[in-house]
Amino acid sequence: MFVLLARILFLFLLFSLIKSWWDESGGKDNPLLDRLRVLLLISLLLLAFFAPDTEVGAAIFGLIAFFFTPLGFSITLLVIASAMITNGGIRNPAPRMILASLLVLILSSMPVVAFWFADQAERDVAAAVQRNCCDETASAIVLLGKGTTKPHIPEGGVIQLTEAGNRLPYAAVLYREQLAPLLIVTAGPRPQLQDYVGEAKDIKTLLASNMGVPRDRIVLDENGRNIRTSAVEVRKILDSHGASPKVILVTSAIQMRRASSAFANVGIEVIPRATDYYTFQPTAGGGKGGRHRLRVDAIGFLPSAEALLTTTRVFEEYFGSFYYYLRGWQSPSA
Repeated sequence: MFVLLARILFLFLLFSLIKSWWDESGGKDNPLLDRLRVLLLISLLLLAFFAPDTEVGAAIFGLIAFFFTPLGFSITLLVIASAMITNGGIRNPAPRMILASLLVLILSSMPVVAFWFADQAERDVAAAVQRNCCDETASAIVLLGKGTTKPHIPEGGVIQLTEAGNRLPYAAVLYREQLAPLLIVTAGPRPQLQDYVGEAKDIKTLLASNMGVPRDRIVLDENGRNIRTSAVEVRKILDSHGASPKVILVTSAIQMRRASSAFANVGIEVIPRATDYYTFQPTAGGGKGGRHRLRVDAIGFLPSAEALLTTTRVFEEYFGSFYYYLRGWQSPSA
């Protein structure tokens, strides 16, 4: 009931916003052109909401998500405030908007603030991983591989890992521990390059050539453009192999809650095995509560680009979770 009420409220607010745009677009000079622009904007928003997998929809969705990050929000405030500067003067509330944008940017760039946000996002994941540690088996290990390798030209040399590349060796270790007979790699095509083999094949090459996973034990899903499509495709793969819908899921800690809920939504039981922690590191026996935590010292109050990136990742994940919530792509128990 709460989910339904939240969606109704969101739709009501969205309808009110669209109606406001429509009413304000009927100017005397070019009312038809103004309203065509409003219709175009509404069409693009609907495309981003209902078809985020398409090229145009993904671009618009990414642009909307950017405005909900600290940097995007600060830039938006500064742009609006700059439009209020005329004839050498500045109108209210522009000064307050400039101050707010600076405060948002400074605070979100402080390591202590980034640490706190990441702590909130990873706390439950660390506890869940600890509860399921460490030898529970499943039908397959699922590696969410999107963004773990860098785009490259096939003739251009070795395949390089990104900062999310820890997922690959971790998934390989889990396979070598014989926790599952299959390793499913889900990663969609690379939008940066045309006529390219795709990221999933690159990941398979690394797993088979350098990490000790047999090629015939790796199953590829090359349609995994996002977590939702990955969950749907993995369920199809499990059904085609006659395997039970129970997997060990490997992804970053900050993404694990949304990923686990999305997989549960399509009827897959998930054993979370997260990596790429910002604040926690689960342990088998040591540390308070079975985990070690990072510490932040006085330098943590000095803004840094790395802290801003961490805060941005957390806010992007919150935005993604809210979107999945609205689309009904999360398990009701999440």
